Amino acid sequence: MATQAEGENTETTQKDLVAQYDRFKDFGENARKTYEQLYREMMLSLNAEHLEPFNRVLLKNDEVQIKNMESVIENMRQKLLEKLLKKWNGFWLSSGVSESLISLEMYKEKFKEYEGKDWNIWNKSPEELTRPIRMHLNGNRIRYLQLQLNYQRDQLDQVLQENIEHRKKLEEITLQRTQLMKMMEEYEKKFELDKPEILRLQLELLDLGNENAATEIAKK
Repeated sequence: MATQAEGENTETTQKDLVAQYDRFKDFGENARKTYEQLYREMMLSLNAEHLEPFNRVLLKNDEVQIKNMESVIENMRQKLLEKLLKKWNGFWLSSGVSESLISLEMYKEKFKEYEGKDWNIWNKSPEELTRPIRMHLNGNRIRYLQLQLNYQRDQLDQVLQENIEHRKKLEEITLQRTQLMKMMEEYEKKFELDKPEILRLQLELLDLGNENAATEIAKK
């Protein structure tokens, strides 16, 4: 019964978390759009006055003056905004800012009852004060060790795979060598069997050669 009750409580908690997450699911994206709009407004504020110091320096040193200032400003706005938004959105997505903001809002709602309370942390012992930091460092160390274990596991799998491939190649070479040795033995046996016939043919050829030579001498 206790196990069933615990399972029901866990299921209820998960449903509550899902419902709470759904309430704040648009919070992160709305925040991103707000920042994006601020960046757009910041780029729109760029005008000819901002480039006037550069224009004076160019005119003084190189006797060159920027023409079509409005066109240059508009081009700068577009390029700066494009690069800025690309970097910004890349940072936002890769860092999981939306998810972090949603989690923050969920925690704020969860611990809202403690809002405004005076927490006198100096009454705590040094061990209690440093516990969050130590837990954070331990968590980082555990994650680091986990990454090391994963890396070593990948390396081990790679070595094992290479070992399997080398073993297969070695087995293939051994099989080929065995087959070649067997073929050599068969050729040797066949040669031994055919050796008398070969010698007989050689003798016949020699006799035939001697007879031809004797015939030629007799004709002379």
